[in-house]
Amino acid sequence: MKIFNLTIALIILMSACKNNNKQPETKTEKTPQQQTVSRKADHSQTKFVLFQSDYGPKETFQKIKSYLEEQGMYYPRIVDHQTAAKNAQIDLEPIYLVIFGNPKMGAMLMMENPEVGIELPMKALIYKDQEKRTWVLYKDMNYLKDLYFLKDPNGIIEKMNQLQAGFKKAVYNPIKTTQIKDEEIE
Repeated sequence: MKIFNLTIALIILMSACKNNNKQPETKTEKTPQQQTVSRKADHSQTKFVLFQSDYGPKETFQKIKSYLEEQGMYYPRIVDHQTAAKNAQIDLEPIYLVIFGNPKMGAMLMMENPEVGIELPMKALIYKDQEKRTWVLYKDMNYLKDLYFLKDPNGIIEKMNQLQAGFKKAVYNPIKTTQIKDEEIE
């Protein structure tokens, strides 16, 4: 139920941000370099995948980083939002942005449409909520096809989705068990 509430809150927040960012339309002259690009899809069609990790944020990052390296991904790097907030004298629970990719896969998509490069490399967010649970959030990459008019004949987007789906196994602890009270044991 809490995951559902968190998802609804995320959707409402994104919708509010989208509505607040609308600027009144003004007529301006376009310079020769400026170009208007129309899309048949928009980012509101983006789906997010959210799941709980069995580990804390730092260990979750280390496990995901190891998994990505095993899968041949380049530069699994981290942006540490918590440390940046501390530098600004703000107390923030751990929030890490993991950045990763494979130039060969990304280049194949950018050959179809260079604009898809704004979405790459791929990203995942690891954070700790107020109840001290660790979560992993990432984008389902299927929206790229419509947004950037990709045919993706090599199945790169499906490979990206499969790669990210592997995060769940990387941060799943099969030894983690529910404690049984002594009086429940026969």
